[in-house]
Amino acid sequence: MDLSLLLAIALIVALVVWLNRRQGQGKKGYRLNTPEPTTAPTRPVRSRTERELLRLVGGNRAVAERLVEQVQLRNPHHSEQWCWEKAIYDIQRDRHSS
Repeated sequence: MDLSLLLAIALIVALVVWLNRRQGQGKKGYRLNTPEPTTAPTRPVRSRTERELLRLVGGNRAVAERLVEQVQLRNPHHSEQWCWEKAIYDIQRDRHSS
């Protein structure tokens, strides 16, 4: 077998291994030239909205914030106010459907 053919095969194998490792890093939480999602400007949440969500979760602020965080993850382009209102809507919808 010709030496140049062996070198070409070795180079291709090395390239494939390198690309697989690079893609594997992206799956483990490393970011490869991925732009940050743009979010709507944050404005303070109206106290009335905050009180309503807290009332619905029995005053548990940690639960309320987790619900809002989940809504924000699914809807990154909406305002924080919208996310609080959506969390309220979701709770009310779920309670009426059961």
